[in-house]
Amino acid sequence: MADPHLMDGPEAVALKERERFAQILLLFGRHGLKGMASRLGLRLGGEEPFDSARPEAVVALLQDIGPAAVKFGQILAMRSDLLEPDWIDALSKLQDRVPPLPFATVRPLIEEAIGGTVESYFASFEDEAIAAGSIAQVHAATLLDGRDVIVKVRRPGIERIVDADLRLLRRVARIAERRIPEIARLKPDELLRHFAESIDREMDLGAEARASDTIGEYLKAFGVRTARFDWELSGRRVNIQERFRGLAASDLEAARQGDLDLTSLASTYAQAILHMIVINGHFHADPHPGNVFFLEDGTLALIDFGAVGTLLPRRREELVRLGLAIAAADTSGVVDILLLWAGDPDVDRVRLEEALDELINRFSNVLLEQIDLTDIFKMVFAILRDFHLALPPDLALVLRTLLTAEGFVRRIDPTFDITRELAPLAKELMRERTSPARLRGEAGKLFAALGRAALSTPSLVGQIERVARTGSITVSIAPRDLERLRGDERNSRATPQLYPAALGICAAILFASEPMIAGLLAVLSIALAIGERVKRR
Repeated sequence: MADPHLMDGPEAVALKERERFAQILLLFGRHGLKGMASRLGLRLGGEEPFDSARPEAVVALLQDIGPAAVKFGQILAMRSDLLEPDWIDALSKLQDRVPPLPFATVRPLIEEAIGGTVESYFASFEDEAIAAGSIAQVHAATLLDGRDVIVKVRRPGIERIVDADLRLLRRVARIAERRIPEIARLKPDELLRHFAESIDREMDLGAEARASDTIGEYLKAFGVRTARFDWELSGRRVNIQERFRGLAASDLEAARQGDLDLTSLASTYAQAILHMIVINGHFHADPHPGNVFFLEDGTLALIDFGAVGTLLPRRREELVRLGLAIAAADTSGVVDILLLWAGDPDVDRVRLEEALDELINRFSNVLLEQIDLTDIFKMVFAILRDFHLALPPDLALVLRTLLTAEGFVRRIDPTFDITRELAPLAKELMRERTSPARLRGEAGKLFAALGRAALSTPSLVGQIERVARTGSITVSIAPRDLERLRGDERNSRATPQLYPAALGICAAILFASEPMIAGLLAVLSIALAIGERVKRR
């Protein structure tokens, strides 16, 4: 018997969805996960602790459910901030590979999309697919003008299947979030929202073409190529792209036997990935070796822009602030950013600062070339899990991309130091932050803040005057801020945000006896408050 939440009210499922739901229930039982299903609200048997479920059984279940579940599992595989290493290892084995459909099945789809017969547009067309996934399959072909191309065609009915399964996943996730604290910490509804946007882009084969074009323009400066698309024949269900001739980077043995400068290619790859993320803000989110080609002319190419990420300027600023805080060993500043990303949860801030302080100190005296980003990320993820802090999905994608990149360049050249590639990037960031345009923008923010402060000055002065007249001061400190004060005292560190408040109180105390000094303190308090506000932005 299914949970009534799944059957009643405005979220009642249609008949076909109920049939699909029944199939999924059977799959839970087949993989020995009845207890897990019960805890999720599906009522298949006696309840058991959620963490008793075997990761391998869950992976097999997701594989059997189908494309939506497999791709969601792949999204979870990049969330080391949420899941323990054994879950990440198991989910990372999820393969989005299925047997290709017969050409007779996909041929009508191709001809409908291109507006004519295959023979009228292609000099040759290979009936057997060279690759197949749950969303689309790929065929090699030659256009009438002699160009070798790849034809990617979406599997028939996949959009309807994924949409139905996604609705069921979100319904179950909302129930589980209410019932199970371990699930609630994962913020499943937010994860599934992000996943729905990602898979919708992946099913739009025209979006892949647009991303390849726009990001490809940026990558030209690094000598990295992306495939050109035939826009007259490409759309949401079919795209036709240039076929590269060269070696897939996944075949490193063959690459090492050839006449290729792998160290130079690794540097090019690393610079391209880092600049895409930090400077361009629009990046290839799955740059694993299978999506990288070493071309015959010795250059590098990226393919398959089905998965892309976006790093908004606001988020990039937060990453820069985080980097500066780490460089200055400002643990309090690091905690501020992490709590901002996690939605400002109620955590033991003192213990969190101590854990991060230990991590920063561990690497403070290590030579740059000896730093392994993978090790650092593992430690940071362990801290995030320990304190139940979750990263926003866009940042999780950034970190997954960085880890993929570092793992790849170290496979190419075990002595390669990706952290050294950050040096020129840091200089570029500093030039950007001190550019005239940037300074004009910051000046505009400052004047706006001054304007707001000027409007609130009468109220502030009135409060100071009232304190001086009555001789009493009312101070209100939130429990969380009191903990921060205690933590700062233990660590002998001052919190910059407290300075304006402290100066304001001093000004109020001195107003009756030393009005001029009190006035100076009040002005200084306002200036510091404005400075902190601008800095936080």
